[in-house]
Amino acid sequence: MNIMIIEDEIDILNGMKEAVQQLDVQFENIFTVTQAEVALELIHNHWPEIIVTDIVLPEMTGLDLMEQILDKDYHPKIIVISGYSNFTYAQRSIKLGAIDYMLKPFAREEFIQKIHSVVEMIHEEKEIIKVHQVTESDAMLGAKTLRDKFLLGLCTNPIPLHEHTVHRLKFFNLEWMAGGAFYVIALDRIENEKERLSEKETELQIFAVGNIVEDVLIDFQPSVMFRNIHNQWIIISDCDDLEQLAESISSNIMKFQYMKIKVGISLRTNSFQAVSRAYEQAIKAMRLAHIEGEGNRLYYKNLAANGIGSHQQNEYDQIVEYIYLDQPERIEMAVSVVINDFVVSIGINQRRELTQKCVEWVVHVHSLLADKLKITLKQITIHLWVDLDACDSIEELKGHLHRYFEQLSQQISMGPMNPIVEKAVRLIHNQYSHNITLQKVASELSTHPVWLSQLFKRETKQTFSDYLTEVRMEEAKRLLRESNLRIYEISEHVGYTDLQHFGQIFKKRTGLTPKGYRSSL
Repeated sequence: MNIMIIEDEIDILNGMKEAVQQLDVQFENIFTVTQAEVALELIHNHWPEIIVTDIVLPEMTGLDLMEQILDKDYHPKIIVISGYSNFTYAQRSIKLGAIDYMLKPFAREEFIQKIHSVVEMIHEEKEIIKVHQVTESDAMLGAKTLRDKFLLGLCTNPIPLHEHTVHRLKFFNLEWMAGGAFYVIALDRIENEKERLSEKETELQIFAVGNIVEDVLIDFQPSVMFRNIHNQWIIISDCDDLEQLAESISSNIMKFQYMKIKVGISLRTNSFQAVSRAYEQAIKAMRLAHIEGEGNRLYYKNLAANGIGSHQQNEYDQIVEYIYLDQPERIEMAVSVVINDFVVSIGINQRRELTQKCVEWVVHVHSLLADKLKITLKQITIHLWVDLDACDSIEELKGHLHRYFEQLSQQISMGPMNPIVEKAVRLIHNQYSHNITLQKVASELSTHPVWLSQLFKRETKQTFSDYLTEVRMEEAKRLLRESNLRIYEISEHVGYTDLQHFGQIFKKRTGLTPKGYRSSL
């Protein structure tokens, strides 16, 4: 591959040559010239694939040079550079076939990246030319393969929309994508867990689905379809009736292949740079469509509105509280949320990975329970893994985990009192005569007041405040029976500095005033 750089400023010319030499590309020749006339002669002798030319040159401009080398059999990749930010130059250079236009001064890194992109473009086009040298059907298949590779690259590696990208889009008749207003649709077969297909049967099904979808897309243009590395079909479309497109695909596949599919549809993207984000949205929606979608079809906007796929780690951990407080409905809700998120991140067909993820979650929950409650739980056995792996559906998987966590909740409730609550009870009995509060006890036990409050109520069936009041009232009754202390002294002894407040609480608890209680003995 040959490259030519035409620039009348020697320092800039040498700088661009050095930049090209840094590329990991083996150029046969790097021609550097300062005059357009000399460049013309070299071009006719060596036909360089890449030409970088300044616009303002002595005697002949770079644009005049481009006009003279136009030939139906010679199409070099030309980058025009200029120190003038005049749009008419850019317009004329593009009309003459330039693929890029750079203004001085430009960064060395920018120039290197431009050349690197052009080299990639040339290699891609050479591949297509090779393909066209074989039979026509093979040529079409080869060109489609290159197009699909390009599209998959757009979806998995975000790139900006620049001249090189537009050139590729034009090359594959996808210029409509440059507007950036389209949806991404992902679809996959719904596999029967009980009827595993052979690799050949699976490939035939995927191929059949692709053929049907391709026929449907004829009536829903502009649209393009390709296959990703997970053998899922991806559609990028800006058709007017997206709902009808999705319905036509599903109904035709059911009609001709008796096969159900799941479909995920992204948000509408208005930016070409966001195509990769739309691809991720479609994949996430598709993975959950079989469970949450209507007719096995799910729009990402509905998935996002329900918060699926966006839960943070603390929400996965919330089930620990539900298990300890024995709240079966909340346990069921948490299991459904977490499993749905696993399906979004892994996929419903990746059952082994899904089972492993569930087991890891159970282990994590066990660890959190043991740490927060300061208790020892029974070890998780291999039977859990086997049982989860044997589940035939996601709903069955959710049900099994729901029952498992409920049994875990019952196991905890049948055990001895939680050591944290035990210590809190001891502190109440030792310090009831002081200004003792839930916050102070929680601080002394190095736990959160809310968590302590929940633990305390679960274990004692009373709130912290009620338990403290009961201890104080029992001690007050004992002192009223067994001592000659005055009532105000008893009030202070059990932690009440306000005698009237003490009297009100005592009467509410016993039905008598402190004086009446003593008199009744």
